[in-house]
Amino acid sequence: MKAWILAVVTAITLAGCSTPQSHEQPRQQQPFICRTVESGLGQPLADNQQGIGHPVRDDAGKVAGYSSQCAIKPRIQHFYYTGSGFKPFDIGNGYQSPPADLKTVVVNGTAVPFVVRVEAGTINRFVYTIAMLERAPWNHKLVYWMRGGVGIGHQQGTAMWFSDALNGSEKQLMPKLLAQGYAIANSSGNESGVHYNMRLAEETAAQTKAYFIEKYGKPLYTIGIGGSGGAVQQYMFAQNRPGLFDAGIPVQSYPDMVTQSIPVSDCPLLGQYFRDEVARDPNSPWATWSRQSLVQGMNASDTVKNSFTGKPGTTECINGWRFAMPTVLNPHFRDSKFDKAIAFYGYAPGAFASVKWTHWNDLEEFYGTDAEGFAPIPLDNVGVQYGLAALVAGKLDADEFLRLNACAGSWKEQRDFVPYKPDSDPFDSANMHRSATCRDPAGTPAQRREGNQGAIRAAFDSGHVFTGKQLGIPMIDLRPYREAELDMHNARQAFSVRARLLAANPGEAKRQVIWFARPDTDLSGQVMQAVSVLDKYLSSGSAPAEYADRCVDGAGTVLASGPQAWAGILDGGKPGACTQAFPIHASPRMVAGESIRGDTFKCRLKPLAKAYTDGTYGPAVSFSDAQKAWLSRIFPQGVCDYNNGL
Repeated sequence: MKAWILAVVTAITLAGCSTPQSHEQPRQQQPFICRTVESGLGQPLADNQQGIGHPVRDDAGKVAGYSSQCAIKPRIQHFYYTGSGFKPFDIGNGYQSPPADLKTVVVNGTAVPFVVRVEAGTINRFVYTIAMLERAPWNHKLVYWMRGGVGIGHQQGTAMWFSDALNGSEKQLMPKLLAQGYAIANSSGNESGVHYNMRLAEETAAQTKAYFIEKYGKPLYTIGIGGSGGAVQQYMFAQNRPGLFDAGIPVQSYPDMVTQSIPVSDCPLLGQYFRDEVARDPNSPWATWSRQSLVQGMNASDTVKNSFTGKPGTTECINGWRFAMPTVLNPHFRDSKFDKAIAFYGYAPGAFASVKWTHWNDLEEFYGTDAEGFAPIPLDNVGVQYGLAALVAGKLDADEFLRLNACAGSWKEQRDFVPYKPDSDPFDSANMHRSATCRDPAGTPAQRREGNQGAIRAAFDSGHVFTGKQLGIPMIDLRPYREAELDMHNARQAFSVRARLLAANPGEAKRQVIWFARPDTDLSGQVMQAVSVLDKYLSSGSAPAEYADRCVDGAGTVLASGPQAWAGILDGGKPGACTQAFPIHASPRMVAGESIRGDTFKCRLKPLAKAYTDGTYGPAVSFSDAQKAWLSRIFPQGVCDYNNGL
């Protein structure tokens, strides 16, 4: 897993990246908070007296030992369904004296009490749960459920317990899946809000499924279901661990998490530029929020409430991604849940003092660290011409284009970061390279950042980038369309996946179909339709007619389906019916010339002299000598050539 397999020239893209197949067990992380008490499962088992791991306390609250493995003994508990949720069920007396709100479920024509048997235990330091109907036969089909979020490790997570621990979508879907006889398996290690180490998540899912098979028997097939980070896991496992799942339903997907950091790292840089411009001149065109999408690519609104100011006017960069970059990039930005857990469990002062709270340090086994303990990061914006498409389209004049690129700046190095102040700064601007004279054509442009090539190689080599070379299983990529809400799960992501598949292995693109639904559509009903379609597919060995691209309205009525439903997004042709009904937005890098694949950390550079003559700036843009001189100061190394791959 550690071997570098991606040759780096001057650009790092998907080309030349092999698919990692190593099943090496990721190293165990310390310090690591056990959270079985919060899950209602009691103290973890003490496994050492050397102070390694989590403090385990006796009934008097005194430390009785330490748990490096966060293990508990497996246990069984029963829950009954009320029609709106689950409650604990007394297996000894509940059938003789059933609760008044106990529902029944019809299985094979017979009504049985809707009672669920749930097993909980620990595997690979995480808490697993396995659920199935108590008094009905298992249909020998398994759903592996995964959760989303963005986490930086150092904790176990909490169990998906069938009570108040279920989230909204789970409360809707679990009863429907269980009623059809499916077994449901889950692990807190498959919640990306706990960590974003996809190889650790993969190994945890593999061990959990192996345990399930040993205890309950081999399922006819396993379908992965999960949203956001739970969707990312499905694409990652399909690529890195063939055979783990037989099909998937990624909901609100991304191709992977790591390449999302590329355009999202641009968001605060551009947002701070717009903020500075409006502070300088309240009548600046950038005071119109919707205009910012010309450069950011993502959706923006003049009426949606801003999550920072509370006033109308905002962008997806703010409402969708405001906390994403500090969470991933700022080594001092620790989620408040850690402070609460550290205090709750009585950790020694300074136990977590050496932790650097970034995605890159969380995965330092892949990225490595420098002499100061910081992991290198791949973020790079050397040569990136922000707003290029708007310039070419005549929606941005040359001076504004130059000023924007001179002032956009970049992120500082990890050692130079300071704590983020989210209450006063929406963009973490103290950790950006800025320049007081960037607006002056003769001034100093703000510094751009060159990404670490070793970190770029590691992202690919460790299997944290979805390359598109391998999918291997049918996937129904399901997305509630939330562009109007400026939701971070933007609509282009499913097509980024398909574009990567088409670029790397066109035959694999047929395994993915894309379903869109209006935000007011019954999402759980759409998921169950997807389960039904995949059941037909896996049972028969061939794709049914319903396994096709499609979109539906708020009532769930199909608006269009088939090969032309999404025409115009990737082929440049006439927009299909779904394309027209569900407009797709871009990203800062797409506006700068990158493709919808979004997989280029560091672009190949070309001289400005070539850019002036090869059509980069279109037929209508002409720079004066003074503007060319300014452009040369902004891009002394050249500008991105996204059309010239490795």
